[in-house]
Amino acid sequence: MADSVISLVIGRTVDLLHTKSVFLKDVRRQVERLGNDLEWMRCFLKDAEQRQDEDARIRNWVSLIRAAAYDAEDIIEIFASKVEFFTKNKGLVTKLTYYPLKIVNLYKIGKEIESLQMRLNDIADRREKYGIRNLEEGMSSRGEEFRRLRRTSPFSEDKDIVGFEEITKFLVAELLKQDKNRRVVSIVGMGGAGKTTLAKKVYNHADVREGFNCRAWVCVSSSYGHKEMLRSIIKQLNTVDNKLLETLEKMDEQDLERRLYQDLQDKCYLVVLDDVWKEEAWDCLARAFPDVNTSSRLLITSRNRGVPLHADALSIPHDLKTLGQEDSWQLFLRKALGHGDNAGCPLDLEEVGKEIARRCAGLPLAITVIGGLLLTKKRLKSEWEKVLNSFNANLSRSQSGVSAILELSYADLPSNLKFCFLYLGLFPEDYMISVRKFIHMWAAEGIMQKRDAENLEEIAAYDLEQLFSRNMVQVAEMTVDERIKSCRVHDLLRELAIRKAEDENFFQIHDTRYDKISRYLAVHILPRDKNYFWTSTPPLRSLLFFNVRFDREDISLSFKSFRKLRILDLENVKMPYNLPKEIGEVRLLRYLSLLETSISRLPHSVGCLRCLQTLDIRNLHPVIVSNFIWKLESLRHLYASDIKCNVPLKIEGLKNLQTLLGIRFDHIMHNNMMTLTSLQKLGIVVDDKSEIDKLCMHLSEVGSLKMLRLYRARGRYQWPSLAGLSKLHHVTELKLYGVGLRMLPPDFPPNLSRLSLKYTDLMNDPMPILEKLGQLSFLEMKDAYGGPQLVISRHGFHQLKFLELDLLRDLDEVMVDKAALPQLQCLRIRDCRNLEKLPEELKHISTLDTLELVDMQEDFISRLDADMVSSVPNLRIFDSTISQKKRRSYVYLRRRMEGYA
Repeated sequence: MADSVISLVIGRTVDLLHTKSVFLKDVRRQVERLGNDLEWMRCFLKDAEQRQDEDARIRNWVSLIRAAAYDAEDIIEIFASKVEFFTKNKGLVTKLTYYPLKIVNLYKIGKEIESLQMRLNDIADRREKYGIRNLEEGMSSRGEEFRRLRRTSPFSEDKDIVGFEEITKFLVAELLKQDKNRRVVSIVGMGGAGKTTLAKKVYNHADVREGFNCRAWVCVSSSYGHKEMLRSIIKQLNTVDNKLLETLEKMDEQDLERRLYQDLQDKCYLVVLDDVWKEEAWDCLARAFPDVNTSSRLLITSRNRGVPLHADALSIPHDLKTLGQEDSWQLFLRKALGHGDNAGCPLDLEEVGKEIARRCAGLPLAITVIGGLLLTKKRLKSEWEKVLNSFNANLSRSQSGVSAILELSYADLPSNLKFCFLYLGLFPEDYMISVRKFIHMWAAEGIMQKRDAENLEEIAAYDLEQLFSRNMVQVAEMTVDERIKSCRVHDLLRELAIRKAEDENFFQIHDTRYDKISRYLAVHILPRDKNYFWTSTPPLRSLLFFNVRFDREDISLSFKSFRKLRILDLENVKMPYNLPKEIGEVRLLRYLSLLETSISRLPHSVGCLRCLQTLDIRNLHPVIVSNFIWKLESLRHLYASDIKCNVPLKIEGLKNLQTLLGIRFDHIMHNNMMTLTSLQKLGIVVDDKSEIDKLCMHLSEVGSLKMLRLYRARGRYQWPSLAGLSKLHHVTELKLYGVGLRMLPPDFPPNLSRLSLKYTDLMNDPMPILEKLGQLSFLEMKDAYGGPQLVISRHGFHQLKFLELDLLRDLDEVMVDKAALPQLQCLRIRDCRNLEKLPEELKHISTLDTLELVDMQEDFISRLDADMVSSVPNLRIFDSTISQKKRRSYVYLRRRMEGYA
């Protein structure tokens, strides 16, 4: 841990000394000595890493280095940003005006470096006293590693479920027993045994889907919120609109219990309560579940056998046994070698492999994680024996075999991945983590920011991919073309991250357990002390809030104490006020998310945030800004629903900008877009006066532009004519969003490969036009067409690989002619409630590998043709209930937020 986090911070500081050297020239001698001393200290961290567990003095020495490294980075970056502000792009008169301030700051940094140097001298003396040796073998180039390993992508859904066939049949039968009383069926087992995986398999079983009027799933976890759980279940049982959300928000616990009771009273329902830790959690919910002779069932998963017995004394908890020897071995082979069913093991690896599998004690999580570790190693007996020996060493220090395996897998991570894994521990238990969001946050942390890195986002994405491949992070949600949208961390792995982070005071989580503050802080429950954040020692670098509400009298966002903050995440925080102007004093801020905070205006001082890389201001209503965006010279991603400015918004010259969403047509036309040399994704708000032909001419020379999204403006505006899109030769992805679009564009970008149509009102079947787009490989239609029939003709869509039909509520038939869709690999149909059957021709498409049927009607599932089902290698039928809370709650809100409604 010491070597992982501190060496990265030291390396980042040394890099900073080089990149900001032009602004540090007046203190060059002190800065060079500081950099040399920090590099020298890093050489001794490997020895300290190996010895700190057994010597408290060495742990203290490591803590001193960590504090010094962070302070050095803060001192250098704050000073450089001030000098840059005083001098960069300033005229002579302005520079002379700021000269006294520059002298004052030079004196301050000189004193701070001098003080830090004395601390480093003391640390060096202690190193000799403690006998810490230099074990450094040199730092490898992250850039070379990235280019070597990026050829393979582990982004694939885990299909390796082993040994649950008989248990699944038994639990399904228990749920469907002829008993009119409300009964509890339960799965009990230790962490990592596969309780949730099994519950999902049972929940999505065809007989279970057919046997209940309604179903819901809620994850309780150790830190449950009574009202939030009740709201979650109610949302899954009702069509969610703004009125319902507002009503639920105002209800107290008793009102919510009564509402849920009424929703379930006359139904045969199934509710899954996943990961229930305490009997009190059941007591909070029990009153809301009617027992009125409707054969309803509760399915509970828990580590505590007493929980289901408390819920239903007549129930017999099903103890989830660990996997048997053969099932363990088969799962191990899949994970360690990447093989499918019945694949063998090289003879020279079989003995040591079986011993490693045996040590996993039949726990799927342990097997999965250790397999992910071995998958990164060479297939040599010596390599596998090293892992086995390391496992034995960890086992002697750990309480259980699974703990030893997780410790070993963590220890095997490279330094950057250890930091990345620990950072994921900041998110709440069972939290769905947006991959795109995490990549932006991780890039803002700068851990991967080496001089030879090709792209911050690529390196950040690569780091996350490596954690997926090692099974340290789980896939939660994927797109139809197998891109990972969200992920989660298993609770045992999250506990490991928290434990490691606490050992090193790397981060803290404020919930019911913790009251300390570290440099990285996640707030899950608001503290009672109003001054909790503003008096923090050490100063905060990252501050993340999760589902909390600010009341004006409870807490106020004052940023004067946040000078060293790099990341501020306020997503979904309910704030009754806009950001104060003091936000401009947080000069080192790189990531600012105000997503769904209901803010209406940004202060002009945001223009002072010259280090800002990501700004997310997507909200239900337009956000008013003054003309400062052009000043954010480091900006890489700007996400908005609709940016409102009373003058033409200047954006030209932002050479780092890659994503720009929510800008109005008029503002685009007032800028020289060719100066945005990195722009890849552009989202424009249009109305009936927008001249799309001129817009396309304006954008035709932006060679970096790959994705164009057009939104219809709110209000009574109509869609303009969309003629002219064929001028966009560089664009390969087009998204058309918004109510009122009744006809497809007359032309499309000639190299278009991805097309999304969402929340439109197309009057005619769009397939006869779309099937002729020669390079189209991905098509998504969501709530886009209200007709009863889609017809794909002979040889239509000859390059299409991925097709998703979502929320086409009036669609009752899809007709596919012979020889159509010859390259189709994946078809996803979601919530098309009137669709009667699948097209017969699907069984003759030899390339079709995956068919996903999500949230479809029970009678549709029951009519599936057996021959067709058997012809598709991967058939997935499930309800998205686990993510339904998020999906259904935000369909209406997202439409409004992105200008659809």
